[in-house]
Parts: sequence; C-alpha cells; structure tokens
Amino acid sequence: MLFNSFSYLFFLGIAVSIIWLCPQKKRVYLMGMASVLFYSMWRWEFVFLVIFSAIVDFWAAGRIARSNNGLSRKILLGLSLGINLGLLVFFKYTYFLCDNLSLLPGLWGGSPSWDGWKTFHIVLPLGISFYTFQTISYTIDAYRGSGKTTDDFLVFLTYVSFWPQLVAGPILRASEMIPQLEKPGSISLSDAASGIQRVVIGLFKKVVIADNLAGIVDASFSRYFTHFTAIDVWVVAILFGFQIYLDFSGYSDIAIGSARLAGVRIPENFNWPYMALSPREFWQRWHISLSSWIRDYLYLPLTGQQFKARSSGGLGMAVSDETSRRTWALFLTWLMMGLWHGAAWKFAVWGVHHACFVYIFRRLPILQALPERRPILAWLITFLVCMAGWIPFRAESFDQMLAMYAKILNPFLYDLSHRAVYGPHYFRAFLLTVAFIGIHRISRWDFERRFGSYLPEGGRLVVIAIMSAAILIYLKPVEQFIYFQF
Repeated sequence: MLFNSFSYLFFLGIAVSIIWLCPQKKRVYLMGMASVLFYSMWRWEFVFLVIFSAIVDFWAAGRIARSNNGLSRKILLGLSLGINLGLLVFFKYTYFLCDNLSLLPGLWGGSPSWDGWKTFHIVLPLGISFYTFQTISYTIDAYRGSGKTTDDFLVFLTYVSFWPQLVAGPILRASEMIPQLEKPGSISLSDAASGIQRVVIGLFKKVVIADNLAGIVDASFSRYFTHFTAIDVWVVAILFGFQIYLDFSGYSDIAIGSARLAGVRIPENFNWPYMALSPREFWQRWHISLSSWIRDYLYLPLTGQQFKARSSGGLGMAVSDETSRRTWALFLTWLMMGLWHGAAWKFAVWGVHHACFVYIFRRLPILQALPERRPILAWLITFLVCMAGWIPFRAESFDQMLAMYAKILNPFLYDLSHRAVYGPHYFRAFLLTVAFIGIHRISRWDFERRFGSYLPEGGRLVVIAIMSAAILIYLKPVEQFIYFQF
C-alpha cells in the first residue's frame, strides 16, 4: 500500500480512529496489528520475515541484558548480527555478489564461471534495509548497556514494524520509541492538527511536485548523452536532486504526521539539506536517522570515539586531528553507506564522492573557514557538490555515470548556445532552487512577533486547503517512493 494513494488515507483514518477510541494501555497492541496488516497488504508472506527478525533480536537482546558472562554476550551479539546481516545480504546482494564473482575468471584470461544463479528469482522485501538496521541497533544497544529494552514482545514487534516508518524510515532507536509504546500518552487535538498538516505537506511534495518532476528526469536520463553540454548535465542533476528530496522528505513528512495522529512522536529526518554550507553539514541535515545510525554503529566504533545514542545530529562529525585511522574509517563508512543504498558499483561511487569532499573540507583550512567568511560561496560549492553526487545515484548505468562526470569536468563544454535539454527544464531547475531558498528564509521568520498570531494561523489554513485541493487532483499511485527500492 503506497502512502500516495486513497487506500492509504482510508487505512490511516480507520486505524487512527480505532486507536483513539481504544484505552491507552491497549493502543500499542492495536498499533502492532495495524502495522502487520499494513505490511501484509504488500506481500503477506514477508510478514513472517519481519516477525522472525524481531524474534531473533528480542531473544538475543533479552539474554544479553540478563547475562554477566562476557563471552556469552559476544556470542549472542554475533548470532544476532550474523542472522540479520545474512538475511539482508541474501535478499539484497546475492545478484550483485554472484555477478561480480562470475567475472573474476576473466581477469586472468579464463572463461566466465557458471551463471545458472541468474535463473533464481529473489524478491527484495520491502523496507528490509530499514527494519534490519532498527533491530540490529536494539541488540547492540543492549550489549553496550545504553539502550532501552522491553520484556513485552508485542511492544518490541510494534517498535520494529510500526507502519508509518516501516518501509523507508526514519530509523528509530529503542530509547526513543519503546517508552512511548509502553506508556502511551493522551492524543490531543493539537496532535491531530499537527499530524494532518504534516501528512498534507508530505503528499503535496510527493504527488504534486516530485511525481511531476519524475517524468522529466526519467526522460532526460534515458536520452543519448553525446549532445549534452556540461550545463545540460547540471540541469538534469539538479532536477533529480529536488525530485529525490521532495520524494523522500515527503515520505518522511507523511510518516511523522501518521505517527503523530497515532499519538507517537518520531524524530525529524530532514532539515533543509540544500541550505548546508559544507558537505559535513549536509549530512547533518539529509536522511538524519540513517546518517546518525551509521555514525553510532559504524563510523565512531571504527575510529575509537565515543558513540552517541540518538537518531539525530547526522554523520557530520568534526575532526580536529585527522589520523590515518579516521581517514580510512571515513572512506569505509561512506563506501558502506553507498552500497546500503543499492547493490551496484555506481552507489559505491556515490558514497566515495561524498567521502572525498568531506575529507577535502576537513583538510583545507580555506574551505573550513569559508562558511563564516563567505557563506554564499560556501553554500554554492556545497550545493553543486551535492547535486553532482546525485549523478551516480540516478544514472542508468556505470558508463552513463562516467559520461556525465566527463561532461561537467570538461571546461570547454559549458556552452549555452547548443543545449540539448529543453529550455523550460532550465527554468524549472532555477525556479526550484530559488523557491527552496525563499521558503527556507520565510520559515525562519518570527511570524508571531512580526505579524501577530491570527494572520499566520489563517494563512496556514489557506495554504493547507490549497495543497489539499492540488493533492486531490494529482493523487494517483503511479509513482512509488524512490527509497522503497532500498
């Protein structure tokens, strides 16, 4: 069931109504049932995979929390990680690994190895990358003694499978979620109003803007790139950059709003990422829950630094003393971050792209000082770095990615007189950039102080009404969310 569908809105209305009418102590069980039902509407048989992962980590974390034997705790942790990561690798990376292994004999002149594996059909379970990370964090936090555990399996299953964020995050921590499930608070009218507003904003981002950009982006990336200029490449990269932002942040808005309607508060996942003044700051603002997870369970352990215990702050860790260990940890972390997004080498390039620029900004004092001395220039550089990073992410092949990078790195191809991209696409890229900056500035105004309380509230209602009308016009589940494939 897609968020951008009438069927989801109907499901949300029924589920929330029942949860509101239910006694507070019983709400967690209804939320769990609604979550299992929601996932089963995609493929009912994969519900058992989610439940199996939950059973493994609930059992392992419980045993770890009660054990004082160091060896036993390590074995249980290893068992949990092995099962969860094994499932993730099987479903997500089997084709990728087999494809690359089959090419190895050709490196020394041999014939390609057996390719019978291509006859096997493996379905990627929806949201497996997200709920696997969530269950893993629960067990690791139990091992570290830094997380919240529960003795109620249904509470834990609801934490793992909570429908608003099950498919594409935000990736939650047990300490943020389980207390809300064990002792649910009352649901107020302000929660309802806030939740509805976030759902409307998320749907507007997705169905009105992102889905209309999707056709333009798909057509642009499917064209023959020989006649593209460097500026053409920048335009289509920027269009995709806004498409994926509006698509994914729209999903997160719907998730946060749906959870709020059920009386649960989940953390923000985006914070105006294209206003960042450095690559490090960008990853404090983009997909915050994932980058925070990578920070606490991969990067900081690799560097030997103190981990954190929250799904906020992102991966933007300041480093005052660059060491070889931290440099290798940086690149390994970003390589894994890239491959987490997709089982293809172009995603690895995407990760290394960001690692390179984070490292360059770390090492060059002139770039470190740029945000304070020249904030507009710092923003422009960061904006272009991030948009160039979307090239490998969206490219239809590794060769297309290389061709696009070759275009933007060639100074002789910056020619406006022979563009191959339609002129209106240039205008759309410019308009989206200006609108993003403008809305960000407006959002920072102190409306209460400048205009009084009535106008902002009335204006907000008008905007929500206009958004709702536009959603009703465009709402049709023809485009799934981009991050569903991860």
